[in-house]
Amino acid sequence: MAQLLCKECGKYKPEKEVQLSICDDCFKYGAPRKTQQSAALQPAAPTVSVDADHIILTTSIDIPNRSIERVVSIVAAEAALGMNVFRDIANNWRDFVGGRSNSAQKSLKEARTACLDELRREASALGADAVIAVDLDYNELTTGGAGILFVAATGTAVKLAPLVPDP
Repeated sequence: MAQLLCKECGKYKPEKEVQLSICDDCFKYGAPRKTQQSAALQPAAPTVSVDADHIILTTSIDIPNRSIERVVSIVAAEAALGMNVFRDIANNWRDFVGGRSNSAQKSLKEARTACLDELRREASALGADAVIAVDLDYNELTTGGAGILFVAATGTAVKLAPLVPDP
């Protein structure tokens, strides 16, 4: 059985005892206070490389042919990309003559991909199998001739029920 890290007490607990990244004990009784001595005696958490390629992302509230066992947590990711002066000049020229701006499209795709990758990593670190109801928000801030592109992605990390083979 997989173990998840409780963000309150810092201990690894069985997956069924951790909801929204907080173990049942911390939720019921509060996180135990750590003294300097007990913190020094506690072993460091093992470092785990997160392979998040298996995480399913969807904008829908369900996954076809799969049932959701439980909600794990809300996950979010943000990306802020500076658009350089040359891209801004190219975009301003495109605004004037019309047409598609490849540099702006490339920046949007780069920011979106970074956010979705980070959502996968967040969900995988929490022990989730999928992120449902993914929402992407875009915004731009112009500061003194240079622009910053902001992309934020949010979703609900869920654990999927095991697949049941057909008889």
